[in-house]
Amino acid sequence: MQNNRILKVLLLLILLLICSALFFIPYQKNFVFINSETNEIAARVPVIDDRFKIRYTHSIHLSDVIESYRLDDEGQLVMTELEYEDFNIGMPSNAGEGERFVEKDGKYFIEDMKRKLPEFRLLVGDVDAELAFLFAGKELDLKKSLERGKIYTFRAQRLSIYQQLEGVNIYE
Repeated sequence: MQNNRILKVLLLLILLLICSALFFIPYQKNFVFINSETNEIAARVPVIDDRFKIRYTHSIHLSDVIESYRLDDEGQLVMTELEYEDFNIGMPSNAGEGERFVEKDGKYFIEDMKRKLPEFRLLVGDVDAELAFLFAGKELDLKKSLERGKIYTFRAQRLSIYQQLEGVNIYE
């Protein structure tokens, strides 16, 4: 009788340990915006598509710039295309090696890019200019989700259930 009780308690403890471990094991891939000052997840977007774009208004030209990305098999960010309207300050005037520079409909494109990045920094400016995350048919206004004047580290990473409690799922 005593052995049966000890076995039940032991099984309950093992089950509790397994459930606790599952709570902390990273499993779901997310795009995350990490506050560079606090190193905490400020916002996240579950990865349901491996392609996304960032659209922003250039601070000098006041025209849209669209950066296109995809995730590779290792979870690295790969910049695939750049679209812009003005050549001046801060914008490239030609494509790099293996890339194509294209002009169409008054816009400039650098296509066939394969620039790998583990992560990048994103400054959410304190000006009334657009900053959007375009993903899976939605346009997410980052200035509504992230604090203006702050710098965020953006990357793709697997998150545990516990980590998913941090920050805001801005895709919902």
